[in-house]
Amino acid sequence: MQILDRYLLKQFLSVLLFALLSFWIIFLIVDLVEHLDTFVDRKATLSSVIRYYLFYSPYILVLISPVAMLLSSLFSLGLLARQNELLAMKSSGISLYRILFPLLGLALGVSFLVMLAGNLLIPYTNQLRLKVRYQEIEKKIKPKDISFNNIYLQTENEQILYLNHYNSQEKEGSGVLFQTFKHNRIKEEIRAEKIQWAGNGWLFFKGSRRIFSDSSFSTERYEPFERILRLDLKLKPEALTKEQKIPEEMSYQELKNYVDLKQKTGQDTAMEKTDLYMKISFPLANLIIVLFGCTLATSPRRSGLALSFAISLGISFVYYTFLRLGQSFGYSHKLSPLLAAWIANLIFAIIGIVLLIKAKK
Repeated sequence: MQILDRYLLKQFLSVLLFALLSFWIIFLIVDLVEHLDTFVDRKATLSSVIRYYLFYSPYILVLISPVAMLLSSLFSLGLLARQNELLAMKSSGISLYRILFPLLGLALGVSFLVMLAGNLLIPYTNQLRLKVRYQEIEKKIKPKDISFNNIYLQTENEQILYLNHYNSQEKEGSGVLFQTFKHNRIKEEIRAEKIQWAGNGWLFFKGSRRIFSDSSFSTERYEPFERILRLDLKLKPEALTKEQKIPEEMSYQELKNYVDLKQKTGQDTAMEKTDLYMKISFPLANLIIVLFGCTLATSPRRSGLALSFAISLGISFVYYTFLRLGQSFGYSHKLSPLLAAWIANLIFAIIGIVLLIKAKK
């Protein structure tokens, strides 16, 4: 079986590398043609464009990995099925489950590699890609030089500050929510129309202050105010001008911390939670899509490379459609974020298992 395992893996990996390279080149060409006008109009240098696509490549490879894995399954096993090599293996007493074992093990390994890349490499390369795009290609003014929207910051003293808008030139913000926690229990909440840096602390204008009891979340005291100075809020204005990351620039832990922070302030986190769960569900699509593809490929009646290619593209289109629909439903609260992130995988896993059970062993 070790010889057969190596043979199967060699067939699979050769197609996988070719598929990844082919889809990567196609993706780059299509994206380059689509943005060629921008590169020319903005007079982007060749070095900037090359670095932009260099930093873009890890994200592209992760994005196309399920398609490449599916194509590898259909091509490698489909060829063995058409040449009756699978039939010979099963006739010698090797079950279909044992034949697929090394390929599913490889798919699981690829899933974990994609997961690691999505949490360690891609957030960093996406930051570099967007930096090259905005600063060197589009030559836009940095948002942080002027203003920020939807700022969430947490201090070391278990304090959370949310600003709907902040102007760095005036050192003032609006739509203010300031909360103080103790042992994960809210102790104080301040809502104000405006906040301004006073040199040694922050001034809150036209708002209300609520202090909560130790035993429950019931309000102990409610105090409206016109102006109040808080010296215990140690955040400097410079901390508010740090560029906020978007979900695709965050690792799993960074996004989880961001979700926890927003939940503490009572904000809607459906969008961020959906993206958080998709950081786990999407890499595992490599395993599920191989399970689905291997079962289809074991039938010798599905012949021809062109047909296998067409089937892989059709299945990939359906999968990505379910993936984006689930993501959209999670954002709009039509599905729970967890179910929205996993619905495409669940559907394809169920179909793949049913097909595997019905396949000739």
